[in-house]
Amino acid sequence: MWSKEEARKKRIRFFTNFGVYMKKHAKFTEQKIRWVNYRTGVSAIRFKIEADSKTTRVVIDIVNSDIGLMELFYEQFTEFKTMLEANMDELIWEKNYYNATGQLSMRIYTETSLYSMNNEEHWGDLFRFYEKNMLALHEFWDNSKDIFIDLEN
Repeated sequence: MWSKEEARKKRIRFFTNFGVYMKKHAKFTEQKIRWVNYRTGVSAIRFKIEADSKTTRVVIDIVNSDIGLMELFYEQFTEFKTMLEANMDELIWEKNYYNATGQLSMRIYTETSLYSMNNEEHWGDLFRFYEKNMLALHEFWDNSKDIFIDLEN
């Protein structure tokens, strides 16, 4: 078992290495992309990567104090379900998700428990899982973000 400091350093090294791994896609995107905490340009919509010792996820979180707006965004994602799921691993749709602080959000995600971030031998497999799903999410967002931006305004 690692100390908190050792675990923190390992997480930093993992995500730094993932960023380096994803640099190969920089020539295909118009702007620099922060893959770990992807910026959507819509304040209520967050794309992110999560990992713990047992599970890893690629997540779409819809978070806003206005529940009606969250529902509107969630419904828009369901309208695009076929397009969103076309290139991603199986998605899990949670309309009522509560994060660690108890904040309500709506969440769409894919996950795997086949690999552990704590096992460096699994890192290549985790990077490929993230790569596949984040690139699919990026492509989806390129094609649909204007609709979500219009909904926010």
